Amino acid sequence: MDEQPILQTPAEHQAARLAALPALYKTQNERLCYEIVLAKSIGETEESVFARYEYTPEQALALLESPGFAALLDRVAKDLHENGLTFRAKARAQSEALLEHSFEIATDPGAPTAERVKIIQWTAKMAGHEKGLDKEEGKQGGGFSLSITFAGQEPVKIVQHEPQLIEGER
Repeated sequence: MDEQPILQTPAEHQAARLAALPALYKTQNERLCYEIVLAKSIGETEESVFARYEYTPEQALALLESPGFAALLDRVAKDLHENGLTFRAKARAQSEALLEHSFEIATDPGAPTAERVKIIQWTAKMAGHEKGLDKEEGKQGGGFSLSITFAGQEPVKIVQHEPQLIEGER
């Protein structure tokens, strides 16, 4: 007898895919760090913040002792101290929370290809894997460059580039 494929609702499909995500994509450490720092500023304890995230005391201690989390907590504390809770800080925390969903979309063969490509390109760019032109790479070789600065005026740059003739071309 032929077996019928199991049909899933979109919500069931999403739940199954999210359950299969690597643990790396399920962290919300940046948001947790912001909440810890903000809680301390109003006299709340770290324990209460970890309790909201359903961490046991042992899990919370292990996380606080991990070098990566400690460095992130220091960076967040410094950022909040120097700049306050800026839009950029909120966006950074939100982007980490949404990383799980972007990974799910990028790896979903049923998602539109154009959307998958956009997410993959954006993720590569944010990770620093997108190669940009260095200042030196964008310059053309050869030629002559001269900068003249008169007292009290902006520098004036004069650039002259003469192409060289390669033998055999005319």
